[in-house]
Amino acid sequence: MNSEPTLKVSEIFYSLQGEGGRAGRPSIFIRLQGCKAKHACAAMGIKCDTEFESGAEISIYGLHLKISKYEGKEIVWTGGEPTDQLTEEVVIFFKSKGYYQAIETSGLNPAPPGLDYICVSPKVAEHIVKKNFPDGVDELRYVRHAGQEIPQPQTTAIRYFLSPHFDGYNINDENLKHCITLCLQNPSWNLSVQSHKLWNVL
Repeated sequence: MNSEPTLKVSEIFYSLQGEGGRAGRPSIFIRLQGCKAKHACAAMGIKCDTEFESGAEISIYGLHLKISKYEGKEIVWTGGEPTDQLTEEVVIFFKSKGYYQAIETSGLNPAPPGLDYICVSPKVAEHIVKKNFPDGVDELRYVRHAGQEIPQPQTTAIRYFLSPHFDGYNINDENLKHCITLCLQNPSWNLSVQSHKLWNVL
């Protein structure tokens, strides 16, 4: 019986982080399959980055072999919802291999211990984010359409970001102007755009 921890992985790619406090960082993106919060995103009009059919089951040793070809040593666990699968055992394994590890999560579940950077882009009620991250996070990042108000998070973060909703790969000027105005009116918030779409990289 194979007792190696495995993850169902949708895709792996090496690119530049496009958003938030780590924007511009060369990173290995490991997109995990599946998400228990996908219906909440759909209700908010947010299109998921993950398709949910073609993921492959990979052991953590096989995954390490796949990513070891890249020059970078920074992992971004993303999805879908990475906390549906990611465990402390997996984090410890990649830490032992010298990897810095960030996560981008909806806030649906607590993140496993040992991560170096936690970004929550809430897709669940604020009290759930507060319950799962009572000690705060590195980054809170909210997507905003024109007309939406400034968020009122219940948990704390080192940095707060507003991200204008894009139209596919095209920036929506109305959403962008709205986010700029919100940041100017609320200077504890920073603007984050999906720069990877403007750079035309994954």
